Amino acid sequence: MENDSVNEKQSSYAVLGLAEDSDRELVEKKYGALLRQYKQHCDEYGATYEDVEYYNRITKAYYDIAGKPWDGGDPDPGNIIPYRIRRAFQRFSAYIDSYKLIICGVILVFIIGILTYLQIKDSKREDLYIKFVGAFEPGMSESADDYIDRQIAERSEISDSPFVSYFTVVDGETTLLDSSAKSAAVQFRSEFTTGVIDIVIIDKENLDVYVDQLVFMKLDDILARHGGEFSIDESDLYYYENSGEEDDNAESGVYAVEISDNSFFDGMNINKRYDSERQTMYIAIARMSKRADTAESFLAEVLSSGKINK
Repeated sequence: MENDSVNEKQSSYAVLGLAEDSDRELVEKKYGALLRQYKQHCDEYGATYEDVEYYNRITKAYYDIAGKPWDGGDPDPGNIIPYRIRRAFQRFSAYIDSYKLIICGVILVFIIGILTYLQIKDSKREDLYIKFVGAFEPGMSESADDYIDRQIAERSEISDSPFVSYFTVVDGETTLLDSSAKSAAVQFRSEFTTGVIDIVIIDKENLDVYVDQLVFMKLDDILARHGGEFSIDESDLYYYENSGEEDDNAESGVYAVEISDNSFFDGMNINKRYDSERQTMYIAIARMSKRADTAESFLAEVLSSGKINK
């Protein structure tokens, strides 16, 4: 085995046209001179298959003499960009390609975080954040006076500058493949956990989904405090009963009140995506609200506005 190694080094010296006892400095100079000749030849006449074979042969000989590992050669030795730089870029590209889904996910979360931060920053100027969740969307309007936040401010004595946004999800139409819906869901969760959202207006289908995820505040005590200000039919209360199962964390109690026939939001610029028989509207207070007192007063104001005469 030792003789094979010696013979290989001897043949490597011969490839470079050097004596077997040539020192390292001479090997470096000789290899550099051969490379310059090779590149000059390729610049003038172009690189042929034989030229590439020659380049690989002298480079392998140089690496063998230096005792360095050789990865098989440069596929484009005539390139003006050094091979080690191109090889590092190729490795970086392969790394990016291997983790592109994770990287895209991180970028998406970062963008959503920035948007949420900007929304939180803007919402600090508002006195109440109202989120419409489910089968609701803003109505089309050419007039700024028809914006729902202005309509709420005109009708409310509690909120002078409400902030309103929408998270529209309708009857199973939203899937995990819907990137825009996923982004909206992530934003909704982020706004909830940071305490930005105060009031949630939601339909029955989505209320069923979120109530056991501890999104809403229990209203039993609040309703008791304001009992003399309004009358509510028992059928309008959304009562959640804890199943007793280990993964059921929500306490039994009232978490929302139906306001489908309530006059407060009547005539406002809101589109309801379901037909009239299926469309419901519930009002709830976000459990993490940082303006719980204002949210409680607004809830009482809405409930005291009474039923629509039909």
